[in-house]
Amino acid sequence: MAAAAMKTLILLLVMLGVGLAGWIGWRRKPRKHDPVEYFSGWDGYGLPIRLTGRITKDEADAIAGRGNAYMIGYFDADNRLVRNVKILRGAVFFEHVYEYYPSGRLRRVKATNPDGVETVREYRQSDRAGFFW
Repeated sequence: MAAAAMKTLILLLVMLGVGLAGWIGWRRKPRKHDPVEYFSGWDGYGLPIRLTGRITKDEADAIAGRGNAYMIGYFDADNRLVRNVKILRGAVFFEHVYEYYPSGRLRRVKATNPDGVETVREYRQSDRAGFFW
């Protein structure tokens, strides 16, 4: 009886492990982005920023009509964010333009602040880029 219970426990643990591994793999698979997408916000202070709350162009227009901000993301054929723009009250509030190493790591970012001032930062492949104005 104890051997049967042990086998059942092992089988349940294996099934749980396989299910967890499958769920993690499914969650990590990024969806293919359209070349231009609209978002209600962004999250975090790393670069490239993480755009959140995907919305339609019509929803972005409605947000702008209320005087609030939304984000536009531009994606390349490799599914990387190459430009993001925050629009507030119909004008560009800030913008980032990204360049990547062949490995996919961030190489360069050009940020434009609300006053139109551009700042460029270069990164080594080993660097971790943080948000800046």
